[in-house]
Amino acid sequence: MLPWTIVLALLGLILLFAEILMPGFGLFGILGGISLLAALVLTYRIYGLLAFLAMLALVVALFFVMIAIAKKSGLYNKVILKDRQETQDFDETILQGLLGQTGLTQTTLRPFGVADFGGKNFDVCSQGDFIDRGERVQVVQITGKTVTVRACGENQ
Repeated sequence: MLPWTIVLALLGLILLFAEILMPGFGLFGILGGISLLAALVLTYRIYGLLAFLAMLALVVALFFVMIAIAKKSGLYNKVILKDRQETQDFDETILQGLLGQTGLTQTTLRPFGVADFGGKNFDVCSQGDFIDRGERVQVVQITGKTVTVRACGENQ
């Protein structure tokens, strides 16, 4: 029975390693986990606690050996993403100087929409009110990327 537990353990390790290198739906990981668990349970039931602990230590050691071999062979570097995104998704400096300006809504603000300030369109948010298209609005607050406006006829 010992050869079958070793085969189950090795199969489990290979399947888990395959899941790490080729992430997918988790099928390899689930089958590998079940296989490793079965090997460890069989070892405990047939050979006792000492054999179980030895098998557990062997499985963990083999797993780290497999990762070390993958790193040395270059296989690990082929599946690890090393690119970094250095650009910002939005340049907030274009919003500087916009506070207090007035413009025209290009869409109905419900409460979000688009308004034109000095020939440039910006995504804006009203203070909760619906503002119709073509209405004059004033920028009252800029928080991060959010430009908050109110209709020019409203009280401050």
